[in-house]
Amino acid sequence: MTRALSKKARANLMLLALAMIWGGCFVAAKIAMESFDAYFIMVLRFFAGAAALCLLFPKERKKIDRITVIGASEVSLLMAVSTAFQMEGLKFTTPANQTFILVIYVVLVPLIRFVIAGIRPGKHMVVAAILTVIGVGFLTLGPSLVLNRGDALSFIMALLFSIEIIRIDHYMPKVQSAIAFTMVQLFVAGLASVVIFFIFGEGTVIAPVTYKTFLAMGYIVLLNTVVAFYLQNGAQRDASPEESALIMSTESLFGTFAAYFFAGEVFYPKKILGCILILAGQFVSQALPAIRKINGKRRISA
Repeated sequence: MTRALSKKARANLMLLALAMIWGGCFVAAKIAMESFDAYFIMVLRFFAGAAALCLLFPKERKKIDRITVIGASEVSLLMAVSTAFQMEGLKFTTPANQTFILVIYVVLVPLIRFVIAGIRPGKHMVVAAILTVIGVGFLTLGPSLVLNRGDALSFIMALLFSIEIIRIDHYMPKVQSAIAFTMVQLFVAGLASVVIFFIFGEGTVIAPVTYKTFLAMGYIVLLNTVVAFYLQNGAQRDASPEESALIMSTESLFGTFAAYFFAGEVFYPKKILGCILILAGQFVSQALPAIRKINGKRRISA
């Protein structure tokens, strides 16, 4: 029991670290796109990420088996297509609208699992998801939310990402190595990104590469790709899809802090309220079940 709890706590910490990395990517991507085409960034990050993992963990390549190739290929195709929808959607909507729409995956994940597998989410997870969505709304949206083509594309991305989370949960207990899974995932995503680049790309290097854009690209490749996808895959061995989605959704919180510290964004009271609601959602999803278990043990011992 103690070992199971420690594994779950480790998974939650990995997902929290993942959310912190993804939050910083909002600023990094904006800087990198000053020099690189958005779809070319996809090609670079996935191929460079796969190469980095192969060089860092050469022994893990021996653990690539049939189920790893099948599962990682399925997940990577979902990832590449969803990223393309995200990029295309951003051409027609604001980053704030997109952030709000994408975080709807915290509601879609338990809903899809219930429809497909009949797995009913706990009431505390439903409350936590609602608090999180409302919190992200306060954090990102202006006075009005006018839906357009970009918002529809962003919703498709959220739907695909929800399915990706569920499929990772399906495959991770069956594979030998999360690192090997991530290697194949990134390589196949790179191949898919090449196709997407030739369809939608407008060039490779669209402006002179500066020290700042080079560092931003390094952040995207090493942290946001190599480290982040390993953290997600490894954590989902022990965390449920609903828990994973909720913790990962705090990327909007960390993204706001990154924008404040590195991009000079102003912190209005409305955004502070959004942060409080997101944290409240995390408390409901993580702390309340733990408190109930402690109280239950005390009653039994009494």
